[in-house]
Amino acid sequence: MRKNLRTAFLVFFIPLGGLFGTELTVPHLELINRGRMEDGNFGISSAMEADISLSGGYKYGITLGLGAEIPNLEKALSYGRLELPYASSSPVNETEYNALVDELNGRYNNQAVISIRSLEAVIRDVFGKPFDISFFIGANDKLGSGVEFEDHFGTVPVVTTLRGFFYYPDGLGAGYYRNPSLRFNGAIHQVKGTGMAFTTTFWENVIPTLYLYQDLSFSEPHVPGRSYIPGHYSGDFKVLINTETVKFEVFAGLTYVNEENPILRGGALAYFSSGPFSFLMQAGIPYWETGKRIDIDNCYFLMEPRLRFDKIGANLTFFYRPVYYMNKVILDEHGGTDGGMADINLKVFYGNLARSAFEAGLEGTTTLRIHNGEDFSLWVSPFLSVATSGLLWDFKVRINPLYYRDGGDLAEGFVGIRTSY
Repeated sequence: MRKNLRTAFLVFFIPLGGLFGTELTVPHLELINRGRMEDGNFGISSAMEADISLSGGYKYGITLGLGAEIPNLEKALSYGRLELPYASSSPVNETEYNALVDELNGRYNNQAVISIRSLEAVIRDVFGKPFDISFFIGANDKLGSGVEFEDHFGTVPVVTTLRGFFYYPDGLGAGYYRNPSLRFNGAIHQVKGTGMAFTTTFWENVIPTLYLYQDLSFSEPHVPGRSYIPGHYSGDFKVLINTETVKFEVFAGLTYVNEENPILRGGALAYFSSGPFSFLMQAGIPYWETGKRIDIDNCYFLMEPRLRFDKIGANLTFFYRPVYYMNKVILDEHGGTDGGMADINLKVFYGNLARSAFEAGLEGTTTLRIHNGEDFSLWVSPFLSVATSGLLWDFKVRINPLYYRDGGDLAEGFVGIRTSY
């Protein structure tokens, strides 16, 4: 098996490196250390996300995306040889079986490996016209995030800061049904599959794209944690509109499942800026199976007014969480949909990373269940960010004044390192 993998690796990479000069870039690298009390002991756990791109440059139009996503790096590096015990009773004892399942799940979900995430080949300027066709496998564009305005138009950052490990360190869901690898990442949806994308740059400030692909983001139909099943075919259409003061992104999509109701999705992002004030809004439905009831828990809604005067600024974010995200259902500790949840975040800061290489401030984050007012939480977090050559260092302490028992639950600390290029 190892010989076959080694042969496949060489067969792929030798032509890739021999035909043209390969460019190696790291679009995204984030390492976060989290310190907190667990079972009476202070422990440090680390999470890492990395995207590595091997590209032939604009001329050749082929990109191989590698990546790693490790929820607990210490566990991944500490695992030794796996030796499965024989059953000690017949039928197998439930406690022994569950312990073995936990061990296997932990090892499977915390592997310190770099794997292939995507492959994309682009045919540019088809027939001499501003029209590109790309073939892709794996993760592709994020829809409704605003990140592409920076990539295509070189604008200021549009995407919300309420995303990722700092705000959702334990993942989404609760209890046994928690998914530690699923977090809100600032996008309403993401294209993931095997297919083609068609893009035209005929208009200077308007870029439409059509995606047609077999969807890889589904497991056992609509149930997370099951093995991939083919037969989900998707189409998404996206339009970017860029002006000096206003930016729009809209998309709509459909997934066809054999002998089942089609799944619809859609959303929009709007960003307005004028002087020291800017405003971001995202609204959409990431997932709706036609034929079933639709309500507010199907909706993704975020609004974020921002205010900045040179080195002083403030952001206020309201985010209503959807119960389906990235085609995965978010479940509570009882196995029901975890609906009615909203996050409110107020961030006040001093400094400017682009000019003075540092930013410090205080933020308060509230999560509540709107339907009945239960599950209320509050975090107060002083933070400091420092920019060095190519890296951003983030220091943050999250204080939980409403959940105090023996002192250990009062606070937790974070140290993060991420790329700034």
